Amino acid sequence: MENLLVYQHVPHEHPGRFTDMAQDNGIQVETFKLWEDHKLPDLSKYSRLLVMGGPQSVYDPLQQYPSRDFEVESVRTFTQMQKPVLGICLGSQLAAYAFGGNVYSNTINGKRFKETGFYKMQLTEQGKSDPLFKGFPKEFDVFHWHGDVFDLPKGATLLATSGNVPNQGFVYGNSTYGILFHVEVMPQMVEELVRVDNQWLHKDNEVDENTMIEQAYKSEKTLRDLGEKLFANWLKL
Repeated sequence: MENLLVYQHVPHEHPGRFTDMAQDNGIQVETFKLWEDHKLPDLSKYSRLLVMGGPQSVYDPLQQYPSRDFEVESVRTFTQMQKPVLGICLGSQLAAYAFGGNVYSNTINGKRFKETGFYKMQLTEQGKSDPLFKGFPKEFDVFHWHGDVFDLPKGATLLATSGNVPNQGFVYGNSTYGILFHVEVMPQMVEELVRVDNQWLHKDNEVDENTMIEQAYKSEKTLRDLGEKLFANWLKL
């Protein structure tokens, strides 16, 4: 039986429907709640790794982000063993950082830019043929919730891009993926993000949170279809 290891950084950024999909495919799921005290896992027990988003930054001091180095080593270990890795948002930044990519606060024309809400995504030519995005349209709207971005690690392949943030999705090696955007969220998760992270959302950021929530409900079916497609593709790797 396959065993999926999930790193979750905060209660409100959880795998959403991905947990149910994994279990429906006969995969045992073990979620490590990194904000709690726990015994670090024996990585050899697991067949794949899912790293979720969170409010931390890769460049935070270890006192603020004590699990960072362990997570980075986990990504490297799974990659070396050619076991599938999927990093979402913060998880994608950790995956990029693990292999030498810089992670930093995003700016446009010298001004802080947070990508929060729904933005259009484009697949690159490599992305169109990559197994993770099999069945995807070449352009689609997805949810974003980040203020940090990353440079591609040397040897990585860019799979998804957008007008505001060029590096949105990549693959390193054959089985380690990072996506800066969210396809796992449900409308209720967006509401919770807005509630819990409201101060962060509005700092240096002009956004209408009510419009964002409305759009999450309007986009529910599209996001569900994209999320289920992406995760099903990942489970086949």
